[in-house]
Amino acid sequence: MKQLLIKRLLIKRLLWGLTLSVFILEANTITLTQEQEQDWQIKTKVAKSSNFLPLGEFMAEVVTPPQNLYSVTLAFEAQVKKLHVASYDSIEKGQLLAEVTGQDWIAIQQQFIEESIELNHYQQMLNRKNRLCREEIIPKKECITANADYKARKSKVNASKALLKGYGASNQMIQKLANEFKISQTIPIYAEVSGQLLELNVRLGKSTTASDILFVILKKGELWLETDILAQQSKHLKEGQNVQIQFNGETFESKLLLHAPTINPINQTQKVRFSVPKEARCLSGLRDNAILSMESKTLKVAKESVINHEGHNVVFIKNERGYEALKVKILGEVGNYYYLEDDAKLQMPMATTSLAILKALMEGDDE
Repeated sequence: MKQLLIKRLLIKRLLWGLTLSVFILEANTITLTQEQEQDWQIKTKVAKSSNFLPLGEFMAEVVTPPQNLYSVTLAFEAQVKKLHVASYDSIEKGQLLAEVTGQDWIAIQQQFIEESIELNHYQQMLNRKNRLCREEIIPKKECITANADYKARKSKVNASKALLKGYGASNQMIQKLANEFKISQTIPIYAEVSGQLLELNVRLGKSTTASDILFVILKKGELWLETDILAQQSKHLKEGQNVQIQFNGETFESKLLLHAPTINPINQTQKVRFSVPKEARCLSGLRDNAILSMESKTLKVAKESVINHEGHNVVFIKNERGYEALKVKILGEVGNYYYLEDDAKLQMPMATTSLAILKALMEGDDE
């Protein structure tokens, strides 16, 4: 309070000393001599044009889209016999990850062999009966019956073949099994995609169940940035809208991918999701403050350039007549800057110091 009184006294003395040299051109315009500007150390700066309007600063997290995660599971209980990769290894499509074994794997191979042998038997029987039917040695109904039996056995073999594929057997393995009738004790697990081994949930000798996820591979692709924004602020955003984000020491262009259709009743926020360009240095799981800006023509000014007058935000623009007080609309703020509604008049030099003196001159304060 004491400092405020001293300041007002100084302004009062300055005003009395300038009674003859300072005059009002219009209600909100003040003119000063060059000497007076220097004595009061009035500095000006031109506002910067901006194509983005900051909506605020929020805690955000980098997440991996589900389509960029590939999990490896088995359809049977198994035991890991050999492990060929380690956590966070770079993985190429077709690379051998592990070799496993299991009772179900052995049993389905045995079933396939037995059904294949049976199918061969019915194939030979069908061929012989078809020849006898053509020679009219046996009635055609026997050939019809034999053909139906053969199709039934073939259907069973195809079902076993499909089950082998479901267990992870390749066409080459199945063909070899059908030709040689030799059971393989282990089955290799190959990567079906390229990427990075994000999770390794098995170890040598460990038994797994059919519901276990053995490996999770992170495929290459764009990431997402998710945050919760107050519904009052997020109402300006629309899906597909281009935005600018400052995050993890970088500034990049992004696009709004998701605007949640519901509001969290506890804190009145909405979940929003943005794209992260490939060139951004972001890792999944990273959390940091993000400054979100939407496309909008604005003017960026230092907060020290704005003063309150009779409940309005005011700046002092220097023109050929002097310093003109203009009301401004603050659309947003970040750090030490305000973002104002664009106006051609505001693109002229703007006072950044001694605003209290200019305000006193404008009010004609002679208390």
